Amino acid sequence: MKAKQKESGIRGKNNNNLENKSRVIEEANKIIYEELRFLNGYYDYDLAKYYNCKLVYGSCFLAFFNFEEAKQISGSETVCLNNYSGSKKNKNIIRADISRILNLVVGFELLGIGINVHGTTENIIKNIYICENAAIEDSDKNYTIELLFGDIFYSRAVNYLINYNDFFVFEDILKSLTSLHYSRLTIHQKLIKFTGEIPEGRLPGIFKENILEIKTLNALLKSSFLIGLGASNFELEKNLSSVIFRVIENMVLLKTYAEMENHLNKIPEDIKNSERYEYINLVISKKESLKRKINFDINLIKPDWIRQNFTNLKRLF
Repeated sequence: MKAKQKESGIRGKNNNNLENKSRVIEEANKIIYEELRFLNGYYDYDLAKYYNCKLVYGSCFLAFFNFEEAKQISGSETVCLNNYSGSKKNKNIIRADISRILNLVVGFELLGIGINVHGTTENIIKNIYICENAAIEDSDKNYTIELLFGDIFYSRAVNYLINYNDFFVFEDILKSLTSLHYSRLTIHQKLIKFTGEIPEGRLPGIFKENILEIKTLNALLKSSFLIGLGASNFELEKNLSSVIFRVIENMVLLKTYAEMENHLNKIPEDIKNSERYEYINLVISKKESLKRKINFDINLIKPDWIRQNFTNLKRLF
């Protein structure tokens, strides 16, 4: 009987953790919907299709926060959270300003929308397969409405990131965006070469040569994890730190491979060849391998509340 009560208690606290986290996501969604509504008021364009209401970046930031003991929260209060890493008796109490957290989460997500708008499959394919031979003097004609809105979302995100009031966090995010865009340009140039035939046996080599760029294509997502780790004051135990960092790396890569698969599948049929199909299959194989590694490592994470956070997080990828 006691065992059942104990089990029920754990489940109840996990539910409280998820419910409180959902409220933060809900509040952030309200702000982002207002941003979308505001922009759509000036231009009739479907911006919602670039927006994931599950808030992947915000959810990654919140992965190291334990809301199981918090009362019902609202968007303007400060709450005490126990982000313990070992035994629950070893409390790790922090004061979490929900208003600041919301500003950071919204800032992350607006940047994410900007990245999505900039990197639409249509834009990538147009630039790679249709405009690759366009004259440089015509480049201004390629400044599409998607690129414009991507820039607008970047500028809107800055307002919220500044309100988080942490220069070092702001600087880290800027570095992530710089790294991300550099990697995109490098991969973009590599994809242009796919318009011609790839020499037989060169596909695995091309993949390995660009692994650094591939790893940083979602640098902002990795930053959201690491900034959350710092903000939560969660103490990584020596025997688990490598596991958690490995899960983070693999989740970031998983998102990248999923996006690569989507882009490659959108290549028009008339310019596909066997090498490109081989590349798609290689990406799918990488994805499946990462999923198995992530599932294995998450089962090693302790305590229960953070393992549950990562278990729910993996469903977003």
